[in-house]
Amino acid sequence: MKALKLQETSDTPEVTLDKERGRFEFYGTIMPENPKDFFAPILNWFNEYALDPNPETSVIFKLDYFNTAASKKIIDILMTLKTIRESNNKVEICWYYKPADEDMLESGETFQEITHLPFNFISY
Repeated sequence: MKALKLQETSDTPEVTLDKERGRFEFYGTIMPENPKDFFAPILNWFNEYALDPNPETSVIFKLDYFNTAASKKIIDILMTLKTIRESNNKVEICWYYKPADEDMLESGETFQEITHLPFNFISY
C-alpha cells in the first residue's frame, strides 16, 4: 500500500500515513479552506487500509488547533479506526496536548467518548 505524505501549510497539518513503517501521524493546525477536499485522500487511504490493516495501529494526533469542520472529519477517521479495532486488531490513539490547552484535551476526551477507542493523553 502506497504511503500518503502531506506537507504542513499554514492551515493544514503534516500528515504521514505509512502502513509499511507503521506511522500514522497528524501534526499542526487543521483549518483547511475546503475540508472535504483536504480530507478526501486521507479518508480514502484509511478506508483502503481498513481492508488489510496492520495487527497494531497507533495514530498520533499532535494538533495545535482544528476547526469544527475538521473535527467532523477527525471523527470520520476515528470511526474507520473503530471498525479496524472491531475486527480484532489493536488500535490506539496518542492524543498530544499542551498543558495549558484544556480545549485540546477536552476535544480528545470527547472523541474518545464518541468512538470508545483507547486514547493515551500525553501532555508535552
